[in-house]
Amino acid sequence: MKRCLFILILIGMVLNAYLTFAEQPFAIIVHGGAGSYGNDSVVNQKIKDVISFAVEQGYAVLEKGGSAIDAVETAIRILEDSPLFNAGKGSVLNEEGFVEMDASIMDGKTLKAGAVAGVRDFPNPITLARLVMEKTPHLLFAGEGIERLIDKFNLKRVAPKSLITPERLEEFKKQKESQRKGTVGAVAIDKNGNIAAGTSTGGMANKMVGRVGDSPIIGAGTYAKNSTCGVSCTGHGEFFIRQSAAFQVSSLVELGKFPLQKAVEFVLSEIKNMGATGGMIAIDKDCNIAFDYTTMGMPCGFKSSKGDFKVIIFKEELLNK
Repeated sequence: MKRCLFILILIGMVLNAYLTFAEQPFAIIVHGGAGSYGNDSVVNQKIKDVISFAVEQGYAVLEKGGSAIDAVETAIRILEDSPLFNAGKGSVLNEEGFVEMDASIMDGKTLKAGAVAGVRDFPNPITLARLVMEKTPHLLFAGEGIERLIDKFNLKRVAPKSLITPERLEEFKKQKESQRKGTVGAVAIDKNGNIAAGTSTGGMANKMVGRVGDSPIIGAGTYAKNSTCGVSCTGHGEFFIRQSAAFQVSSLVELGKFPLQKAVEFVLSEIKNMGATGGMIAIDKDCNIAFDYTTMGMPCGFKSSKGDFKVIIFKEELLNK
C-alpha cells in the first residue's frame, strides 16, 4: 500500500513538473523604427508584411524550443535584409555618402552581450554582435576590429555600395532627412524563461563619420535580464544614451516602481521632456508585452503562446479587430 502511495505521489510530482514546464509562456516582439510614417497604404502594407514575417519566423524558433537569442537574431536578420528599414541593406547614409551600421544583442540569462559600431561592409551587423558576445571575451568592436572579426570567422564581405538603396541615395543627394528615423529590434522570451534583446541600425541620416548612437550601447539601446525584462529602443540615440533608457526600464520594473508598460511610457516621456522622440519594445519575465512611441508611428509586431498576435504601424490599429 505504501509502495503504491509512493508511486502515485511520484507520478503526481512528475506530472506537475511537466505541466509547469508546458505552461511556460513564450513570445517575441519586433519593431521597425519609430518615425514619420505616412498614409501610403501600399508602402505601409509592405512594411507590415516584412514585420509579420520577422515575427512569424522568430516565433517559429521559440515554438520549436529554440532560444530567445536565436529568435532575436532570426527576426532582426530578416529586417536587416529588407530595404524598407534603416538597418543592413537600406541603411541611411552618413555625410560622406556611405553606410555605417551599429548593432547589439544581450542574453538575459547570463547578462553577456555583444555589439559592433561603424560596420561598412557586412549586411547583418546583428550576427557580428552575437559573435562578439559568444566567441570573444569582449563586448564592443569598432573600426579595424570589425574587419579583423569578419576575417577571423571567415565571413563574406559585401561591396559597401551594395548596401545603398536608390531611395537612400536620393535622400543623400537632396541632403534630405530620412522620414523613417531608423533602427530595428527584437525582444523574446523562450520556453525556459530566458529573455534576449537585440537592436540594429544604420543610424542618423547625414550623420558625421564615426558617429555612434544608442543601438550598440548596452543599457541605452538594448538591455535584457531574466529577472526583469528585455528592451530594444529606437529614436534619437544621444538622448537614449543620456537616459540609459533600456536599463532604466529594467530598473523601474525591478524596483517595483512601475509595471512594464508604465515603465516604458515613463522613460519615453523623460526623453520627450529633453526634446527628443523615439520608441521602445519590451517583454518581462511574466511574458507581458509592452511598447510605446512618441513619433507619428512605429512598425511593430508581436506574437505569444498566450494567443496574442498583432502587426501595426499606428496605435489606432490596436482598436481594429
